[in-house]
Amino acid sequence: MQDTSTVQPLRKGFIDIPASIVLSAEGIRVLSGSKTAIQRVPARGGANKEGLLSQAFNAATVQKLIMNSYIDELYYSSTEFLTKRPQIISTTNLIIYAMLYKMLSPTLAKRVIESPVLREHNRRNPKAAILDFKSIPQKLMDDFMAKNQAVLARIEHEMIDAVLSRISADTKLPEEDKIVRMRSLEKFVRWVDKRIWYLYLIIYQTPLRAEIEKAYVDLFFQYLDNTQIATHTGNLVMEFIQNAEKAHFERIIVKNHLAPRDKIDAYLRNKLNREQVVKIAAQNKQLLEVTWQFQTDRINAGKAHNVKIILSNYGLITDSTREGLARKMKTDTSGIALADFYEDSGSGDKLGAGLGLLYNSYLEDTCREKGIRYFCTIFPEPRLEKTTVTLDLTF
Repeated sequence: MQDTSTVQPLRKGFIDIPASIVLSAEGIRVLSGSKTAIQRVPARGGANKEGLLSQAFNAATVQKLIMNSYIDELYYSSTEFLTKRPQIISTTNLIIYAMLYKMLSPTLAKRVIESPVLREHNRRNPKAAILDFKSIPQKLMDDFMAKNQAVLARIEHEMIDAVLSRISADTKLPEEDKIVRMRSLEKFVRWVDKRIWYLYLIIYQTPLRAEIEKAYVDLFFQYLDNTQIATHTGNLVMEFIQNAEKAHFERIIVKNHLAPRDKIDAYLRNKLNREQVVKIAAQNKQLLEVTWQFQTDRINAGKAHNVKIILSNYGLITDSTREGLARKMKTDTSGIALADFYEDSGSGDKLGAGLGLLYNSYLEDTCREKGIRYFCTIFPEPRLEKTTVTLDLTF
């Protein structure tokens, strides 16, 4: 974590956001034995929990802690979001990619074990058949990989080049998607379980070399398609951030008679006016909140990894809207679907609402195609004039 005792320029690889890092029980146990200073930090719901806190955090370190299930929650609250919007999106991307890296090896392993090339290898070598990862002797694999380090390094470079060529040649992929996949590829390759490379090296040295090369290139190329999940999630979070801040400021401006409702946008374009609204928000302790929560399903042997992205904001709610939302919440206490919320709150025809629904539909379609459980709900609290939106993804 970054030392905040003196003001220093932000170091490369750090995300400049003072988020609370709430540790899991396992994270507390592991980090208690290190030099890291664990302290009580603010968490969602107003509680203080064991964790870490600084003005910025190392992205790679936090991503690794998330992948090892050492973090339960990241929490950030502020009187405004605009100045930290890039950092909030970067944190969201970091988390989604952590899940994609975590699921990479199990996904590839399943596809490799079920692939025609491995079935053909087993048919030709029944005494050395590889039926699952459990049948690979650990010491034998370690010795083999140690002896073939140079070969593996060359193969990884060849694999990256081959997949890059496939991406470049794909005329159906938008240029933006190509760039995202090209940038992600090398890190995806580095995260692959060495048992998967062991299978590759075994078959690589047989007459089935061309087949295994093609199979692995196909697998990496297909898995990179999952980067769409991060793209769509980031776009949706960005839209919710903008809408949340606008509603948050609108409430302050109207309640303090700073400007008419139809002049709010023009009022906020003035820097001094914006600073005044932020100051009032701080005085009234009216905060915007974003929380990233993580949970592993222990019942299914840790195979299901859940991520929740939760944004909460205050905003004006009219009497008619309050009544409509109250009726809806009586029938569904867990929350309201995104489209239903916009319809009930009278915001369905607004540009922000339309974009939110569009990005949400993209994310729904992509997650459905990839077998990832996803839903988005909005939980309004009309009495408090507060709204909480939750994006829930299970990988």
